[in-house]
Amino acid sequence: MNDLFEKIYTLARAIPFGKVTTYGQLGAMVGLSDMRYVGDAMNACPDDVPWQRVINSRGTISLGGATGSKQRALLEQESVVFDENGRVDFAEVGWIPDAEWLEENGYKLPPPLAQEKKKNEGEQLSLF
Repeated sequence: MNDLFEKIYTLARAIPFGKVTTYGQLGAMVGLSDMRYVGDAMNACPDDVPWQRVINSRGTISLGGATGSKQRALLEQESVVFDENGRVDFAEVGWIPDAEWLEENGYKLPPPLAQEKKKNEGEQLSLF
């Protein structure tokens, strides 16, 4: 198996039940600049990797069709709530990895997952 894929899978396995992160966050932690690589890894992941906990930077599910519906259903079974636009609130369900664990295991500290919502627009901001 690809060593970089395995590093991504190790991170994905660390995402707690009921939490999510983004392709960009995982990529930043392993030092990638092309987040599509993380998508490729998730597409090929073994059964023990909680792939459903990895979503896009808008806080939505990127996958369409039955697979996207399955991802949302799996997240909802973990009590992840989606708003009327199909987005999650990163401030509520975004995974914040332990900096010490990341460093001890050869990962980089990612930028913050989400910023405070804009006061009047109610839009969620994300760096990835």
